[in-house]
Formats: sequence, C-alpha cells, structure tokens
Amino acid sequence: MAQVSRRPLSREAEEKIYTSFYKAIGLIGEDEARLFVGDLLTRTERIMLPKRLAIAILLTRGENYNSIRDALKVTQTTIASVSKTLELSEGLRKAIKKLEKSETWRSWWQDVESLLYRLSSPGKVFIDEEAISRRRKKLRKL
Repeated sequence: MAQVSRRPLSREAEEKIYTSFYKAIGLIGEDEARLFVGDLLTRTERIMLPKRLAIAILLTRGENYNSIRDALKVTQTTIASVSKTLELSEGLRKAIKKLEKSETWRSWWQDVESLLYRLSSPGKVFIDEEAISRRRKKLRKL
C-alpha cells in the first residue's frame, strides 16, 4: 500500500508539484498516458484506478451493485465509495460526460453492456447479439 511521508511539504511546493502533475496529464495523448501511468503507478494502482472509473460509469448508467460487483470483481464497499464520490464531486462526472461523447467509447460501452447482460443471465453466455441489443434498449427505457 502506498504511504505518504510524515514530513509535509510546504504549501507552495505541494501546489507546484500538483500543478505540474495535472498539466502533464492534460498535455499527453492516450498512448503517452499509458506509458506515463505505467511508469508512475504500481501494478495494483494501475488495476484499481480504471476499475473505479468503470464502477462510476456503470453507476451512472443505472447498473446495480450486484451486477457491478460480479462483472468487475470488486467489493460492495468499493462501489459505495465510488458512488459517494460521484454524489459529492464533479471531476469524475465531467470525465464520464467527455467519454460519452467519444465514438470509441460508445462502441466500447456496447461491448461492456453485452458482457454485463451475459454475466447477469446465467446460461445465456452464447445468446445472439440481437437479443442482447433488444435487452439493452429495454433497460434504457426503464
């Protein structure tokens, strides 16, 4: 588990470091971000952060805790933590809104919805895509 030094930085130094970090993230593309994150984060952190984003996306799409837990192999506590963050903060919501505007993301989301439907429907792993599409449309209307 990551630890923070007990010797705090000055407010000014801390602000400069954070500003540099966020600017670096904002200036790089997807491939560079993959390298950047790979260099900075531990293996656990590289798994945890995307899963938290996926949880947030699934929550905003109306998925329930059980289907999220089963699909992403996370705990109810983690889901609740992300849910609370979604309620109280706007950074995650803004990022999801930007992702939703991306064509690549919409295609990816259809794949995720298909997977979730299959996982939540035991015995229907080999169901055809047309049936899954009908199910997704029905769920959106609810």
